[in-house]
Amino acid sequence: MPGIALRTTFIVGFPGETEACFESLLEFIRETRFERLGVFAYSKEDGTRAGAMAGQVPDAAKLKRRQRAMAEQHRVAREISQACVGRVLRVLVEHEATAKELTSAKIHSWEHGLIREPTADAQPWRGRFLVARGEADAPDIDGRVYVRGPLPCGQFARVRVVGHTDYDLLAEPA
Repeated sequence: MPGIALRTTFIVGFPGETEACFESLLEFIRETRFERLGVFAYSKEDGTRAGAMAGQVPDAAKLKRRQRAMAEQHRVAREISQACVGRVLRVLVEHEATAKELTSAKIHSWEHGLIREPTADAQPWRGRFLVARGEADAPDIDGRVYVRGPLPCGQFARVRVVGHTDYDLLAEPA
């Protein structure tokens, strides 16, 4: 359905979770294609029913499963971001991007709507960039929309997506 975003969070490594159960989760992530997904490793808490259950998953296995699930979502997120290029989105413009935000977003270079891999001679974006978020993006949790161009902060605006990183979109005023 156009205009909706599916988001969820999973816990991996719950007592009794088998490798087959986990593989089923990976397939579910691939098929469902969540726009936003978080994965946590189960944490045993003394005094809880789950903490006393048989079949505790070793910590190393829980962490490995979390990494594998996030890697699967990473592939999905890149495909979703790529599919956004060329679309016009309604965003909330939050503030001007700081140099630290642009560095942490790993925005190195942009050309024809594609992000090139960082190289030794890659120059970071220069000039004024705004941080915005789309209608499906929770503040400080989800990806951001970095907008090159003048827009008023604290207001909604329409932007055209011209590129992407793995989780963030790059846009210009529409």
